[in-house]
Amino acid sequence: MKKIILFITLAILAGLAGFIAWLSVPFNILIIGSDAYANQPTKGSRSDGLILVRVVPLTAQIKMVSIPRDSYAEIPCENYKMDKITHSHAFGGTPCTVEAVEKLLDVKVDYHILFRFENVMDITTMIDGVDVVANHTFNQDYFDQEVFHFNKGQVYNLKGRQALAYTRHRKSDTAFKRDERQRQVIQGIVQKLSAPSGWKYIPKVLDYTKKNMEIEVNPIKALSAAPAILLHHPIEQHELQGDGRMINGVYYYILNDNSLNDIIYDFQN
Repeated sequence: MKKIILFITLAILAGLAGFIAWLSVPFNILIIGSDAYANQPTKGSRSDGLILVRVVPLTAQIKMVSIPRDSYAEIPCENYKMDKITHSHAFGGTPCTVEAVEKLLDVKVDYHILFRFENVMDITTMIDGVDVVANHTFNQDYFDQEVFHFNKGQVYNLKGRQALAYTRHRKSDTAFKRDERQRQVIQGIVQKLSAPSGWKYIPKVLDYTKKNMEIEVNPIKALSAAPAILLHHPIEQHELQGDGRMINGVYYYILNDNSLNDIIYDFQN
């Protein structure tokens, strides 16, 4: 009997050790922002925003890198032809976009989240807004309707149409600044929900995301990101550098090799 109990105890401990080891393995989540409008299918839409998130549980670290939508990259589902990475979703949906990012950054995308314009408006409204410091002074309309003004350095509680306007703008500054705005809002949502005062919103947000967004994330694995969030560790923000260039009359963003290699290294380690 003692041997049986010992065997069971060792088996439980081994299983627990294996589970902890699995939780400790870093993982990548690709966040895809579709340009599909309300009530439109995401099929055939472009990826208006691409953010790769790396979670490193052992160091309670989260990294984010935005991939410029016009990045000149191989599109796997189109026989690896070179094109804007934003077109990967139009050609082959989420699987093609995931493959294109994996090929570009030489990483494995473990999970993904796909959202569209109205999801940004709905979620930020649902949680009573997110506080963001504007990174640029600009005006942005809501599809030729309401116009929103932002002053650089001023704090705004963004929700609904104003949140969407902030994340969509890219005419008066750069794609980098726009990508930064998208990361600011995503980070704001995460921080709002992780704070004790924001826990009350979680059931409603979870229910909404299940019904309105395409999410493929292991919920147990996602818990390993909790220490980084709850300890309020700053999220590392990364950018892919490059230069705009016309090729056969079409504008593309050509990524700098050194910048690309730095991101590849950072997101593999």
